[in-house]
Amino acid sequence: MAQSTGALRRCAGPRRRALWQLLAALLGMSAACCTFAVRAAAAPPSAALVKRGEYVARAADCVACHSQPNLLYGGGAALATPFGKIYGPNITPDKATGIGTWSRAEFVRALRNGINKQGEFLYPAMPYTSYTEMTDADVDALWAYMQTVPPIHQQTPKNTLPFPLNIRSSVAVWNSLYFKPGRFTPTPGHDASWNRGEYLVNALGHCEMCHSPHNLAQASEPQHYLTGAQITGWYAPDISSDPLSDVSKMSVAQLATFLKTGRMPGNTKSFGPMQEVIHDSLRYLTDADLHAIAVYLKDQPATSPLAPSRANISTAQLADGKAVYEDQCASCHGSDGKGQKGNIPALAGNTAVAAKEPWNVIMAVLYGFKPQGSWGAMGAFGGALSDDQIADVTNYVRTAWGNDAEPNAVPWAVGNWRQRDFGTAAAPNGELVCPNLAPDVIGPALRIGSKTLIEAAGNRQKLDAVVADYTHARPRSSTAEVIEALSSAYCRAVSATPLPEANTGAKIAEFSQQVAVALSQGHTTAQR
Repeated sequence: MAQSTGALRRCAGPRRRALWQLLAALLGMSAACCTFAVRAAAAPPSAALVKRGEYVARAADCVACHSQPNLLYGGGAALATPFGKIYGPNITPDKATGIGTWSRAEFVRALRNGINKQGEFLYPAMPYTSYTEMTDADVDALWAYMQTVPPIHQQTPKNTLPFPLNIRSSVAVWNSLYFKPGRFTPTPGHDASWNRGEYLVNALGHCEMCHSPHNLAQASEPQHYLTGAQITGWYAPDISSDPLSDVSKMSVAQLATFLKTGRMPGNTKSFGPMQEVIHDSLRYLTDADLHAIAVYLKDQPATSPLAPSRANISTAQLADGKAVYEDQCASCHGSDGKGQKGNIPALAGNTAVAAKEPWNVIMAVLYGFKPQGSWGAMGAFGGALSDDQIADVTNYVRTAWGNDAEPNAVPWAVGNWRQRDFGTAAAPNGELVCPNLAPDVIGPALRIGSKTLIEAAGNRQKLDAVVADYTHARPRSSTAEVIEALSSAYCRAVSATPLPEANTGAKIAEFSQQVAVALSQGHTTAQR
């Protein structure tokens, strides 16, 4: 600055005055621009933009993870994962405990890239992997709306994740494998309604987080898109157009009606997490958007990975199930399974009852569910019925009155569901549900041996040898295949030990990350 001033002072007469006038003019223009920018930033968003943002928030189901009763967006809702509990943060404009000091850029970075104001990685329980596709217009509207939400002063509880998952930097490895930032682009060859449905399902609704199977690292499996998955104790059914799915049996209009009301012809209603999604999100959407979602879902290809599992259920067991039903259930649901229209759901023809897996029926019998509108509550029978009785009655209702589901509930599975705390890492007695992979994928990993896999966890030299052995056996494996095959084999090895370690799920996740690091540093011939 001193050199610039000296140069100006050396200018003589009119030239000096001209330079000073030019400088003053430039400074004046700069000040005017700054004043305009401040005024523009301070101007409140339009009512139309705020209303649009509220709609986007509903379509994105932000309420589910960031709200508690009477605390809209105040945070504190617990999301149970296989590794521990993650709490949705306060996203109200409160300056001390919410996002009141965040800038728009920081909000967008968290939404689209999973990085908060402090530069910390968000856990992928926050669906930034889907929100990254949101349009600029929807992001602007959502930001405008969140500025108008009443601030709530409430500190978010600390997550209960074990080491090393409590270290947020570990998410960087996960992101490098499973997260691809990018904006939504319409799919050529489809009309506006179909593309709107794709955007609502994938970018805003993040439906795959519940309805697509996930690997051990909790990343969705795109090859089995929307074909059903276990979610916090419930089974989110196949919503692709696979012939085995319920969606294939509905018309577009019927599916759109179900998404809005949670009801289907024949006295069938939604329950569990889907009931909450409809209550908090889908019922607020326009008929046009619900129609678009239905159009898109009805046009998905059949990608179901497995036929329904089967169990060797005897005629005597089904008879025992019928006896339990008549004693405990028929007074409400009817001897014909038709329930009471508008008050008690039918079991006959109920798509949730006839899902590929029996988990929803088991959970309903064990824990019941709360009332909703005119629909009455269902009491919990976990304390009154044994594991065998619940398995038997589940299989009975899945096969009675024309229901054509597999009678695949077994007592040991009921016991696992009964005792499982979905905020802990593993099922009781160390029993884990390890993913079933194709024999040619998991075979080389199993041949490595349980002892070697367990010893490789935490031992980089041995782990490198394990990775090298697998990639030598399957040199054209993708990175994801290597990670999932070795992790699944490690899962089997750990679950087979007489005394499984605490936080077994976290140990498996840590092993997956160790394999990912080894692959990223070149200790494999896998194709990336």
